[in-house]
Parts: sequence; structure tokens; C-alpha cells
Amino acid sequence: MADADSLLRRRRQALEDVSWARFRVCLQMLAGSFWVVLAAVRWTEDDGSVWLDWVWTVLSLVYFGAGLALWRRFRRERARLATLVGIDLRPVTETTLSRLVTAATDGTAAGEVTPSITPGEGWTAERIEWLRAFHRERRAGLDGPAQEATWAVVEVVDDEGRGSGRVVGAVRLRRAGGPGVLELGIWLVRHARGRGVGREAVGLALERAREAGATAVRAETTSGNDGALTVLRASGFATAVDGERVVAERELRS
Repeated sequence: MADADSLLRRRRQALEDVSWARFRVCLQMLAGSFWVVLAAVRWTEDDGSVWLDWVWTVLSLVYFGAGLALWRRFRRERARLATLVGIDLRPVTETTLSRLVTAATDGTAAGEVTPSITPGEGWTAERIEWLRAFHRERRAGLDGPAQEATWAVVEVVDDEGRGSGRVVGAVRLRRAGGPGVLELGIWLVRHARGRGVGREAVGLALERAREAGATAVRAETTSGNDGALTVLRASGFATAVDGERVVAERELRS
């Protein structure tokens, strides 16, 4: 979990940056409000010092401008925080399986996770049971009857690091395409997409494939699945387009 630990440390630092930026914004806007009140009071007083009134006004605008700049920085830091999550791949025990099923039914269309067992894209009892059975039958791993292994993708966001986390998807590796070749599959819930979670999960899956002695990993998707193509290409996969079908492959070096 080296990658997850590294990201978690970066997330903690980002949390501190966000908190500090929020404090500075509040302090700056408070000071700006103070200068605005003083400027307003100066303009209501008829003491003949117009130039001093303008000084107060300029100072209030400067403070508010600085507050606006700090607000923009706060938003940037908060956006950066959203991309910094620790990712771990964990075995799909019964407890994890329950959380995985909940994540799938709440955050994906059924067709993104299961085959077309029942009509439509909605979740049904049959699809949920298929998902449970799929992961249970693969607990034996790559050397088991299914010759396939699955893991839950867990987003580690708590301060304790390893203690808990949110299940946000799953990855699988299956023996296919000849000796030393594994097939990769992944799905993620909607709120985890576009934040670097897929790339981190694929990177960890490639490590598992290398540990299993694989020399290459392949994956298939469709030409319209821009999210999957972005993750695969960013992870070093070479892609070949055949109509709607896209085949991606990456060689593994020991």
C-alpha cells in the first residue's frame, strides 16, 4: 500500500493547506469589511479632507481584492484535495462484499457492472445475486477454478489511514490470451471517476499482475468509453481500435 500511504500523506498536507487558506480568507474579508466601514464613515463626514476619504476607499478595495485572491487560492486547494485520495485494493471478504454491492447499486448502472441478466440498466435481485456469486467464486484467486482474482477498490480518506475507507469499485485479473497474459477489468462508482482513482487502482492491479508472474496485461473497452481509454493510456497501455471495440495492452517488465 505504498502508493496509498504516499497519497494519504499528501491528502493530510492538502487538508492543512485548505484549513489555513480558509482561515486567511475569513481574516482578510473581516479586515476588508472593517476598512469599508471606516471608508463609509469618512465619506459621511464633511471635514473637507476628500483626499483622506479616497485613501480609506482605496485601502478597503485593496483589502477586498486581496481577500478575493485568497478565496481563489482556497478554491484551488479544495479542488486539489478532491484528487488526493489513498487507494488500496482489498480482498473481497463477506463484509467487504456487502459494502461493494451497496456501492455498486448506489453509484453505478447495473449494465456497467453485470452482464444483461435482466432487461434494462436498473438493478434487480438477479443482478445483485450474480455480483455476489461472481466475487465469491473468485476468492481462490488466479490459481482457482475460475482462474480469476478480484479486489475491492477502497478509497482511504480517514486520518487513521489503514483503519477504514470507502469501497468505490472493483478490479479483476483473469488468465487469458496465452501464458503470462492477464486480462484486466475495472469499474468505479460515479463520484470516484475523473479524480485519479482509476489510474491509481490500475497501477496497483499491475503490481498484483507482476507479482503473479504476468508478462503482459490486456483490457478491452469501447471507443465511446472516454474515461476508460484515458485511464488505460495514462497507465501506459497501447490501444488498438477495431470499430467500436478497443483492445489495450501493456507489457510488464520485471
